[in-house]
Amino acid sequence: MNPKLENMLVASYPALYRSLEPRYSGACRFECDDGWYRIIDELSGKLETEARISDLQVVCVKEKLGSLRVYLRGSVADRVQEWVATAEGLSRNTCERCSQAAMLRRHKDGGGIRTLCPTCAAAMNYVLE
Repeated sequence: MNPKLENMLVASYPALYRSLEPRYSGACRFECDDGWYRIIDELSGKLETEARISDLQVVCVKEKLGSLRVYLRGSVADRVQEWVATAEGLSRNTCERCSQAAMLRRHKDGGGIRTLCPTCAAAMNYVLE
């Protein structure tokens, strides 16, 4: 994710992201493209309320197999799990690059799987899964 967007999320939700660090040197804290920013921001707003009254924190945010994944530590109530599941579900229909309506696609070389709109998929050599 764009460092400016990452910094906005961390600054806006300090309790939630208090321990979020890149998993390896030179990496991003949010391991996905900018198209999912709105989904992450909306989820973060809900989770921040919980993080301020409990030990809840996010330890990893990434793309995996074309879907947003959010890994939590601490007290995770049922409603928190529902919020995360909803965000992950939204990501499966939202282009990871530009936030337009999207579908799961595979790289033409048989490599990675991503959720992309037709325009981004064509630009990146991805085809329908």
